[in-house]
Amino acid sequence: MGILTRGSELALNAIPLFLKLRNLSLRSYKTIPEDEVADIKARFERLGPSFIKLGQMLSCHYDILPPIIAEALSHLLDELPPSPTDKVLNLVNKELGTSMNEVTFWDPNPVGAASLAQVHKCTLKNGHVAAMKILRPGVEQLIDEDIKIMRFLIKRLPKTQAFPIDLKDTLDEFSTNIIKELDLLRELACMRKYGEGLPPEWEVKVPKGYPELCTKNVLTMSFHSGIRLDKAVQGLSRFRRRHMALSLTKTYLFKFLKDGMVHSDPHFGNILIDENSLVLLDYGATCFLSEKIRRKSMLLFWGLLRRDVSLVYSSLASLGVIQGHVDPLALENEIYDFLEDYLHRPLGQLSLPDMLKDLISQSPIWGIKIPKPLLYQVKALSMLEGTLHTLYPEIGFEELLDESFQEVTSILNLKPLLLMELGKEKIKRAFLDISSTTSAAVSSQRTENVSHGTTRLFSVLSLLIFGVGFIILPQSTHLYWLALWLFASAFTIRR
Repeated sequence: MGILTRGSELALNAIPLFLKLRNLSLRSYKTIPEDEVADIKARFERLGPSFIKLGQMLSCHYDILPPIIAEALSHLLDELPPSPTDKVLNLVNKELGTSMNEVTFWDPNPVGAASLAQVHKCTLKNGHVAAMKILRPGVEQLIDEDIKIMRFLIKRLPKTQAFPIDLKDTLDEFSTNIIKELDLLRELACMRKYGEGLPPEWEVKVPKGYPELCTKNVLTMSFHSGIRLDKAVQGLSRFRRRHMALSLTKTYLFKFLKDGMVHSDPHFGNILIDENSLVLLDYGATCFLSEKIRRKSMLLFWGLLRRDVSLVYSSLASLGVIQGHVDPLALENEIYDFLEDYLHRPLGQLSLPDMLKDLISQSPIWGIKIPKPLLYQVKALSMLEGTLHTLYPEIGFEELLDESFQEVTSILNLKPLLLMELGKEKIKRAFLDISSTTSAAVSSQRTENVSHGTTRLFSVLSLLIFGVGFIILPQSTHLYWLALWLFASAFTIRR
């Protein structure tokens, strides 16, 4: 398809889609008719691979799209007719060259065909059965042209502040993400890293890659002939289902807390049951979170699991997402009121992903900007919750997450770090409370007793010095520093 023809198609179909999205309001999402939601989803699917992937990315953005639309886009059809066999085989031979001699059989009929790639079964000289994931011929050029056309069209859309989406920023994010997904060598590295260090008793498998048969456009890995998880559930005992549910949750937390890895698509199609093991597939959309976001997310999880509103607020604030001149106490009260609906629900009836999605959808109103990696994490948690509910509905996601969190933090020896981070947050809260109290006390007593106010001010400064120690001292000394700080605090308050 020529770029002019494709440009005309996008102009006729993409612009009405963007205008339709523009007319949606975050505050009116509950009134969006089902047929309109279905129409938006169908439009993304009809526009091809670029828009299917764009829609899947937008499904993370509960901060800029009505949740009902974001949820619909998370279920975009990603199964398409395969590319012509001769074109695919030509691409494989060109990419692998003489290495293709290691392949004794290559099945021309793919076992699966998605929007970006398709998978063919093959047999190697050593007798191993492998799966060869191959990018669709011409898909990279198609997506590159679509991005250029979309940039051209976006500049010509009428400007309006009613549009909840910054299209240029969204397209930049999409361009960055799709480049990663189109690099199968990156997926090979992510797949290898995800399989490292998983405890064998969890019985979770990750396909093994064959680097000598991999390029940017071809990924060859071990083949697993398991059954899709949702189709295998009925044949599993309750004990096996519970074990697998816990193993899946622990694996997700283990890789997130240890390496900052988030498997963004933990849905049924990417999870097989091979004999008694779980097999996790598809690492193209894997993302990485920095150590800071990991630690603060850990605190956020802990705060949500323990119904600690102050910790939820301080975790968000320490991530640097509070924007503008926001009154911290007023915002904390807003978050508390928001969470009140969730706080008193019985164990097993609380959906943490739903809570987080609702929290994110409220964030623009509160003046909060959510970091993009956290959005991908929430999407992955939401998909994981749905998978776990099918696998083991007898136990709630919150319970599984709590039990897994306890075990994983022990395995990774993160409990001292968690206590340390909790201690830091409590110190920050203490400084805010003491500073507020001291300011009021100094103001009211200034005409009566200047020396008393000076003493209170000195106590705040001394406590501030102790708090700074957490930042500048090595982590190994933090527990001793905390003990010293508590002792000094008690001594100062007593005086």
